[in-house]
Amino acid sequence: MDPSDLRAELAERLANSTPIDAETFNAACFMLTRALEQMELSVPEAAPLVRRLLRVAGRVVIDTGMPDSSPETWANTREMALQWIDEALQALGYEARPAEPA
Repeated sequence: MDPSDLRAELAERLANSTPIDAETFNAACFMLTRALEQMELSVPEAAPLVRRLLRVAGRVVIDTGMPDSSPETWANTREMALQWIDEALQALGYEARPAEPA
């Protein structure tokens, strides 16, 4: 998808009554990260967190929602997602870690 036509093409895809596919979802996440750059948030630290979460969401959907996606890639996708989320949280002074066993 050509970034210069992203908004128009994405709007057309979203306007259809057909279900959204993984590529469209990922493109929407990408467009939203671009839109975020021009937003003035009351808490500037929120923008990098939101940007990273959108990136994670897009990547997870691409890795798991494409017609040729394989469940075997889930472990790597999950690790990447957790790493990216952890990096975003570390910038805010937090960390992601496994839950304590019950």
